[in-house]
Amino acid sequence: KVTGLVYKDRNNDELHNVELEGIFVQIGLLPNSDWLKGSVELNRFGEIIVDAKGQTNIPGVFAAGDVTTVPYKQIVIALGEGAKASLSAFDHLIRSSSPVA
Repeated sequence: KVTGLVYKDRNNDELHNVELEGIFVQIGLLPNSDWLKGSVELNRFGEIIVDAKGQTNIPGVFAAGDVTTVPYKQIVIALGEGAKASLSAFDHLIRSSSPVA
């Protein structure tokens, strides 16, 4: 059970103790999108810009999760956004013209 948090002030090395009954762990704010530079459109924070259906600026390319511009970077949000993007991709594929066999 969490009862508190001890942290060190970086400015003066002083230790502080905060009594708590729980914590929420946040592991990062920077999206892992460097490899996409020059392909899909990114905002100034490096997030992939998507519309309400998860589509990027490239037709047929969809994105979801914490790397996108969707607010509230939480796993439950990413799961829902992934489902939405996959349904949008499916819709895109069935509405696109198929090659003639």
